[in-house]
Amino acid sequence: RRRLASVGVLALGAVAAIVVSARSDSNYVRQVVEWASDDSYTEYVAGIFEQFVGDIQRGAADTRAFARIGGTSVLIWTIDVATALLVFLAFGLDLALVSLLAVGFFAVSVGNLAKVIPGPPGGVGIYEAAFAAIVSTLLPVSFGLALGVAIVDHIVKNVVTVAGGAVSMTWLNVSLTEAVEGKDADLSSERDALPVDE
Repeated sequence: RRRLASVGVLALGAVAAIVVSARSDSNYVRQVVEWASDDSYTEYVAGIFEQFVGDIQRGAADTRAFARIGGTSVLIWTIDVATALLVFLAFGLDLALVSLLAVGFFAVSVGNLAKVIPGPPGGVGIYEAAFAAIVSTLLPVSFGLALGVAIVDHIVKNVVTVAGGAVSMTWLNVSLTEAVEGKDADLSSERDALPVDE
């Protein structure tokens, strides 16, 4: 359980580094990533984080945009937590409502933040591990039951994500193949632009 709970701590630390970097001129994200390793993949990961931090900086500079983004994020995370709570109730757990709300909010938040850690697509496995570790530690629930709740919760959310994505692609007339090919071309151009160490 301690190892699984450390996933949540690591995710929170990564987000803290991103936020601190976004609010200053120093590039803490690249420093941390390059401290871990110095190979070409690390350079690629650092570039992705830098782009993310840049997006945060641009959003923070515009008060209206920041408020709109923040409000939308809170709404989406609230729906995310409500889904998890409904799954808890579906499992027939007899828990105090206040405890369930508090731990549910924390577990979903840590589970989502854990997806910052590079891993399988959709954070499958990482989300479940972090969620189950938090729930089984803070509530009188076995790890196995907490893991079952996490798996069902994540399946429901991923089904909605895939279905919503398919509808959006159809409505916006977006080709997944063209989008992937365009992204690959952009990444190839970025790699070619990187300086080569001799």
